[in-house]
Amino acid sequence: MYTKLPESPVRKIHKCHHCGDVSVRFYDPTQDRAYTAEEWEKIVIDGNEALYRILQSVRENPVFFAHE
Repeated sequence: MYTKLPESPVRKIHKCHHCGDVSVRFYDPTQDRAYTAEEWEKIVIDGNEALYRILQSVRENPVFFAHE
């Protein structure tokens, strides 16, 4: 089960409305693949958690990014 995207930037994402699979096209075409609905859900959850951790410092101390 794949739960991590390759390092290549994502070019296009398409979700099949019939089966729920997600096809992802990358700028490196050798990385193109389809993820099952379960795999994609895991990738999205992991991405949201990583984004939350990154933005946590801004939420706790927004002055860190303020101009003087």
